[in-house]
Amino acid sequence: MNLINPNKAIQKISFPFLMIALFFLTLTGTSQASPLIKVKILESKVVRVGSTGSYQMRGETGNYSLSSSSILLRATSKGIKFNLKIGGEKIWIIPQEDSFCIVDGRRYRGKILIFQKSDVLQVINELSLEDYLYGVIRWEINPNWPLASVAAQAIVARTYAFRKISDPSFNGDYHLTNTVKDQMYGGVESEDSLARIAVDLTRGEILTFQGELVQAYYYACCGGYSASSFDVWGEDLPYLQAIPREFCKESPHYHWMFKIKIQELKKIFERKGLILRGINQIKIVDWDKGGRVGELFIDSSEDKIYLTGGEFRSLIGQNKLKSTLFKVEKKGNYFIFVGKGWGHGVGMCQWGAKAMAEKGYGVDEILKFYYPSTEIDKVY
Repeated sequence: MNLINPNKAIQKISFPFLMIALFFLTLTGTSQASPLIKVKILESKVVRVGSTGSYQMRGETGNYSLSSSSILLRATSKGIKFNLKIGGEKIWIIPQEDSFCIVDGRRYRGKILIFQKSDVLQVINELSLEDYLYGVIRWEINPNWPLASVAAQAIVARTYAFRKISDPSFNGDYHLTNTVKDQMYGGVESEDSLARIAVDLTRGEILTFQGELVQAYYYACCGGYSASSFDVWGEDLPYLQAIPREFCKESPHYHWMFKIKIQELKKIFERKGLILRGINQIKIVDWDKGGRVGELFIDSSEDKIYLTGGEFRSLIGQNKLKSTLFKVEKKGNYFIFVGKGWGHGVGMCQWGAKAMAEKGYGVDEILKFYYPSTEIDKVY
């Protein structure tokens, strides 16, 4: 039984009360265990593994009980090699209770599975979903922001991962990666005490629409107008529409400018395989409902090359061209991009969630604002 309802009043709770509440939450327990998730954390020909305590290493050719000393694993034509032995193409690292696995100097909760794929080793961390979230939140949002915004992030991040776990078509070696392709994850070194509070207070809570898991996308700053999932990815979802949203005005990413020499732009295109003799102009020809660039063309010396706003942003670099909510003009030897926001614009605006929490909005209000008509459900 939860002693507090984070969805209604989490932003008003004092830190001492949080400590007391979490203590009693631990005592009462839960009816279901957190599901397991598999995260690919590394791919390399050589990996050093170990544990903070004693551990077992289980391979296809035998099991070994080891001390906390580390072992170097290497991909070879005969399988995974360690200490002059061959362990097959699959090795488990299983630490003793209360110990962490270590991979190349970083600690991880749960177990580590190493697969050999061709001539490289894929390193996969298998752990509970809640433990995984401990290592995600600090990468994705500032845990020092108001607790309601961090708790909203925890629910959205959990929903994203839970959807991966629940996919009936899954038949791979891992559910997601530890990169921006999915969600950033860094193991124990990425954990934070305030982030853990947000995860624990929302344990098992996910976001649904009419009983189905939502596509829980999020990003840094919308720049005043969200984007629809249809305009960005071609999937029309009623809770992911283009809507004016002004809460993120105080974000440092609300306004931005990117200035680049024409020759440097040409070199960027060449590195991405787009060879142009010259760039005369870049012209936007279509905008989506939220004012983002739908399509533009590059007027080169040879032809006009049409790209979507997303394709163009990927070519330039997503940290340089922070969003597709921009205008462009040519001045002398430069192209100048003036834009708003940072990210694809679909789903929750993190800077907007921060501002809403500062104004006294609760977790449920934040999530319903960014994902209209959705509900928070507790699945374990």
